Amino acid sequence: MKLYFLLTVLILLPIFASSQYNNNHQLEQSRYYERQRTANNQKLSNDIAKSDRDWATRSRMNQLMNKNGAADKKITSQENNKKKLEEKTAKLDSDLKTQKEKLATLENLDNSQDNNSKKNIEKTKEQISKTEEKLNIAKAELEKSSKNLEDLKKEKEISLTKQADLEKKEKEENERKQKQEEINKALSKNLKTN
Repeated sequence: MKLYFLLTVLILLPIFASSQYNNNHQLEQSRYYERQRTANNQKLSNDIAKSDRDWATRSRMNQLMNKNGAADKKITSQENNKKKLEEKTAKLDSDLKTQKEKLATLENLDNSQDNNSKKNIEKTKEQISKTEEKLNIAKAELEKSSKNLEDLKKEKEISLTKQADLEKKEKEENERKQKQEEINKALSKNLKTN
């Protein structure tokens, strides 16, 4: 009886051992696949987050670039406007000088007290006052235009600074992402070898 028992144990021992080995092997395989799936899911979620951040960064960059382009157009328009106002002011200033010279000559020639020369003097004085009003208005518009131009240039400088900062952050983010990808590749290689 002992002999039969030993024979039965010797015959059944390899069967139990192989089934236990198969279970361990299947367990290892399932753990490996689970780690792979987890790594793939993490990589996928990282890629989605990365694409979202990239899209947001590109969107902000485009907004700043559009803002800079619009600022350039406004600055050019404001510079042209300022140039026109300077020309208008210079013209009004020269007109005022000629009218004052005309008034001086009329007053110097006014030895006779005739009615016609008095009318000319009064008419010239009215023209001078109108020209002075126009000149004051043109100078005020010129000051306003100059102030607007300075404000636009400051806005553009701020926008360019923001754009440079954003480009710097994007560059740093890309470097960080590359390092993270290298780490992830090294980890996945370690997982595969284990």
